Amino acid sequence: MVLTDAEIVASLTASARAVPYPGEWLEPPFDGERQALVARDAGLSELRVDRESGRVFGIELASGAAQTIAPSPAALAVLGDAYADAVARSAGASEHELRVIEGALLAAVRVVAAELAEPESFWSIAAEELGDGITADGPPIPTTIVAAPADGPTVVVALPMLGLRQALAAEGLTLSGYAELLPSVSLNGGLAATLAGTAAPGAFRGGPAQVLVLPAGAGASEAELAFPSLRLVVAFGGTDASAADVPAGVEFVVIDDPAPFAALAELVAARRASGWFHSRSPEATS
Repeated sequence: MVLTDAEIVASLTASARAVPYPGEWLEPPFDGERQALVARDAGLSELRVDRESGRVFGIELASGAAQTIAPSPAALAVLGDAYADAVARSAGASEHELRVIEGALLAAVRVVAAELAEPESFWSIAAEELGDGITADGPPIPTTIVAAPADGPTVVVALPMLGLRQALAAEGLTLSGYAELLPSVSLNGGLAATLAGTAAPGAFRGGPAQVLVLPAGAGASEAELAFPSLRLVVAFGGTDASAADVPAGVEFVVIDDPAPFAALAELVAARRASGWFHSRSPEATS
């Protein structure tokens, strides 16, 4: 039986839409004869429903990597309810309580399908973020929040959380390990929204974003490149460097290295040592 648009939209209840996906839920008619496109995150990722099996899966557009989010829309609703319940219980929770909630959410995910809770999966990352006190319904600031060094700039990497984790893993790095080299901010709600989020008073010790990183396949509009506080735009090999029209006073660097994130950390450290970045304003300090 092939799922119609009407059947799919009816199954995407408020509970199903409570899953921690940062993109926009779409309305029918859904693109895709075999796989209905039901949500999109600013050209970074997509959620699709297989019309034959009902499987709900996410796709990272830059890499083409896909993973199952739920075995069916009905299961997606169950998972959404579990996540919403975990978020509700996390309000005011202590660090220990958050870790207990994280474990309970993973247990609920395993009841639906054990493979959904495997390391580095969508749900394991969502649970870990919850354990760190980061929720999908919080303020519109980036998902990955790591306290920057006292004199370090805020760095925005134009990848969603999962994409950043995967890119770091390709270099043998982890988010927590890389934070010791270069604390960074991943995308949530698109690049423009992420940059704007860094300018919220007290959002980051480093203040508004001064470094924008464009991994291979990522891009930025003229308006995004003109974000007022930017001082350095870095493109990894494979990015269309000709499209980066940075304003005067902003340095543009292309890193063509088999370990671009390691090279990025070295570059930012060198620029920080040379005094290239703005000093933090008092209101930017948390």
